[in-house]
Amino acid sequence: MKKLFVKTAALLAAAAMTFSAVSCSSGKESSKVNSNNIAGGDVPEDVSLSLEDMPYGGEYKQLTPKDSDVPIGVEFDPRFMTDDEAKKVVDYFYSLSSGETARLENAVAPELLKYRLETSNLESAQAFLDAEYELIKQYTQADFKFKFVLVDGVLKGDTGYEAYDALVKKAMPGAKVTEKKVFKVNCTYERPDDVGSVYSLALRLGDDVTVAVYTIDGEPYVIS
Repeated sequence: MKKLFVKTAALLAAAAMTFSAVSCSSGKESSKVNSNNIAGGDVPEDVSLSLEDMPYGGEYKQLTPKDSDVPIGVEFDPRFMTDDEAKKVVDYFYSLSSGETARLENAVAPELLKYRLETSNLESAQAFLDAEYELIKQYTQADFKFKFVLVDGVLKGDTGYEAYDALVKKAMPGAKVTEKKVFKVNCTYERPDDVGSVYSLALRLGDDVTVAVYTIDGEPYVIS
């Protein structure tokens, strides 16, 4: 699974992060994306179908611009993700394709965003978004616009948080973290050179993107 981070020349020289070494398929994705089956697979007959016993994807919820304060739609399992967490994830991904700094600044804690800019030698949030857009474009192989966010799963257990914990500790020393989650996210997108077709970011990357959401001082934020 991949994480979305800025890669400046200095960062590339220092370490290979996130999107590196991903081979993308050259074929075109299907324009028919099933947004209702985020769990996938068949359920064995001897497995309990009680909702509380079902894994991620046993229940799903959608937020859309028509009924909620989100710029694009999102689907997630409300047993594992809150509406506020989903909205932050949507704002984060939407900002990556739209270039809207206000959405990015809402999704990422101010201290963390400042730290990211400083350590990446970037002068502004807009420079961050421009760099991220060009990075993702290497995999979409064309201009893109995210249309829908699919939260496909959540990582379980206490492992896998070390890098995020270290980042928060450096950027926000003393921050009170009360909740930590890491989600598996895919986005569908459109290309201006192929109007009417819908593409999958996960197919281009070869896997979902991992996105951490930490609740800090009572507010959920994307850790990236």
